[in-house]
Amino acid sequence: MTQGEECVAVEPLGNGTQSVEAFYDYRTPETSPSNYTYSSHGTTQLQADDTSNLFLYEGTEGLSLVLVHDQYDGDSPGGAATMQFDELPEEGEWVVEDDNYSDDIQGGPDDVFEHNDTSSRITWAWADNRTDGAVFQGGLDEEFSIAIDPAFNDEADFRENPGSITDWDVLSATETGYERTSLDLDEPVTIQSGDCVSIGVTDLSTTETVTAGESTTIETTVENDGALPASQNVTITVDGEAVDEHEVTLEPGNTTTVSSTAVFDEPGTYTVEANNETTTVGVEAAESSDTNVETDSLSGFGIVVTLIAASVVLVVRLRS
Repeated sequence: MTQGEECVAVEPLGNGTQSVEAFYDYRTPETSPSNYTYSSHGTTQLQADDTSNLFLYEGTEGLSLVLVHDQYDGDSPGGAATMQFDELPEEGEWVVEDDNYSDDIQGGPDDVFEHNDTSSRITWAWADNRTDGAVFQGGLDEEFSIAIDPAFNDEADFRENPGSITDWDVLSATETGYERTSLDLDEPVTIQSGDCVSIGVTDLSTTETVTAGESTTIETTVENDGALPASQNVTITVDGEAVDEHEVTLEPGNTTTVSSTAVFDEPGTYTVEANNETTTVGVEAAESSDTNVETDSLSGFGIVVTLIAASVVLVVRLRS
């Protein structure tokens, strides 16, 4: 999850043995068990006064996004929050809406849930010592990236009670329970699949068979599938000997290719490697006498490598 230039690794709570609806345990006079608290009874161990919680939950139907505002049976005079959700997975839905009781009870809930394809705008207004919140489920077990723009207290679309949210936390599971990370109340966040930093070589390609004295291109693909800009040192080696190193910097989601041109002067099989990717090049003997003369002029060298990157040309000769 990212907020500005900060990234937090979020581990889901839950172990897949309970549905997220049962875990949240939202109760109204219309639920079973019924209750007039209109609150989450299953997340009380995570709740805190004047605090909005955001976390992922691993339930029987997969991963869910959970939001719980304030504390049931706590010491808070209520509160208000509006959140705009964008890029929600199309196959997902809000399986819990706290509050979603019928208009037959006390004129209906104050909360407003507006859903449109892959976006939602929700405003919660809750009374003292109660919670509000919601659960989104579906499409989170694949790649996803959900943008959440918050507005708490007087910045919410409306409010009914004087209480204020003073802390916005993201929760992440640990071996012994969970940990909290404080978020900026005024800044949007993006919660997405993948790691905070994840960049590396994803592909290495070259011509499988070449003739001695002829050039071939080595292409190294670097991809950043993390949540933050990142740099990667790309080391190109031939038969275990480094011929060059180049630093590649990429924005999240971007891919680039570093191209190298190699001339192998002597027949044989060469192993080309770039970080964790490996390929081989088979070099056949040249047939013409002209090529032999050229090879003799480079006596003692097996390969000439020209690395082209960022308008810099580097020629490296590797001794056989």
